[in-house]
Amino acid sequence: MSSFKIGLIGRGFVGGALYKSFVKKNKKVISYDKYKEIGKVEDVLDADILFLCLPTPYVDGYGFDLGAIQESLKFLAKSNFNGICVIKSTVEPKTTRRLEAQYNLKICHNPEFLSEKTAFEDFHNQKHIVIGTNEDAKRDEDVIILYKELYPDAKISICKSEESEAMKLFCNNFYAMKVQIFNEFYFICQKIGADFHEIKDLMLKNNWINSEHTQVPGRDGQISYGGHCFPKDTKALCHFMKMLGSPNGVLEACIKERDSMRDKKLE
Repeated sequence: MSSFKIGLIGRGFVGGALYKSFVKKNKKVISYDKYKEIGKVEDVLDADILFLCLPTPYVDGYGFDLGAIQESLKFLAKSNFNGICVIKSTVEPKTTRRLEAQYNLKICHNPEFLSEKTAFEDFHNQKHIVIGTNEDAKRDEDVIILYKELYPDAKISICKSEESEAMKLFCNNFYAMKVQIFNEFYFICQKIGADFHEIKDLMLKNNWINSEHTQVPGRDGQISYGGHCFPKDTKALCHFMKMLGSPNGVLEACIKERDSMRDKKLE
């Protein structure tokens, strides 16, 4: 097994899944979480690879709040940290490149694909790993080696950080819109006296659509999408699209319709 020292800042559902999976694979992880009073921030300075699993809540009219990430990077820069920082958080495209230049640190982006309720299982059994780099991929070779060693069955895709940031944000928004449209299909079925689940099964048998994000009600027992990620990520991408002057009508309508029906009760 490689001798890389692994560090982790943030032990929420993403960081917690990473920590548990690495440890289960006999990889020691030095972790710190100020909110959970785990470890000391100075401890992670010895890491060769440092994962940042920090929240990026949406702030209305602003976008993602990067405060937790910036606080950590500021400390690492002042401490002359020489390892590789791996951002696991969902952020706007170009964020990783901007932060790398701002703090003069080696940073790559490595998005997660987890469901809150099955975070450990999703991480531990991951089949596709995306690493977004700002330089030649050789600079981040240690991260690639680590993942190949711990998750040998997973496909690893290397791309620009802007591309990994965008694909993560696009995935979450597509999933959210898929949830929303299936909820709207459900209400059509109620009005015409048709069996939604029978219709859904017929759709799935065509093999053009998979069953993920088609359940009504959702895992939380409510209408449309919820959880920590989809609500903030849809609003953040819509804001980003507006800032770019990019068409955003479909996503904006999805958010509006979701908010209007979220508290509806199923009959």
